[in-house]
Amino acid sequence: MQYRILPNDHFILAQLGGLVSLPAWDQVLVELEQAIAGAAGDRLVLDLTGLVGWLGLPERTAVGALMARRLARMKKVALFIEADKITGVVEAEAQRLGLDLKLFPTEAAAAAWVQA
Repeated sequence: MQYRILPNDHFILAQLGGLVSLPAWDQVLVELEQAIAGAAGDRLVLDLTGLVGWLGLPERTAVGALMARRLARMKKVALFIEADKITGVVEAEAQRLGLDLKLFPTEAAAAAWVQA
């Protein structure tokens, strides 16, 4: 997996792409954490529409935990991905561990929530 940070005036916006796996998620979140460490702002929108593949329940739970750990400095994190890929597992685990994270089916909905 790889990431790309895009210009945005209202929040940090990043696109993720590539084949999903738990090790790939771990690596990309470490890299993203380092990239945004010095960035202004505490709100993040992640575009996950470029991801390929599917994770099982234990792996999705682990991704939620990784996000809670690696993105902890963010006040709000919104993810957007195809609606049929939203299961609530990543969101529930990240929230359980203290990260205000939600998934949305559109960029507009994610951007509106993260700025609210």
